[in-house]
Amino acid sequence: MMIIDNLNEILENNDIMCRIGSDWYRLEEIHMNDNKMPIFVSDEDGEDYEFDITDVDEFDPMFEIFREMDWHNVGVA
Repeated sequence: MMIIDNLNEILENNDIMCRIGSDWYRLEEIHMNDNKMPIFVSDEDGEDYEFDITDVDEFDPMFEIFREMDWHNVGVA
């Protein structure tokens, strides 16, 4: 997945934040598995968590491109 690999390279060198519920996390990695898009995030204490991309309520403004994404059809070819 070239796009996912490119996004993960961006994440290695940039602090992209995402809000899930009332908590903010640093977006660490994005994957694509069986038409699902699991993401790995960390909190300010360094604890790691796994969510699905559809759990994200808000991204740091750098990822405004995701605002118009159709969350119900992500990964469906």
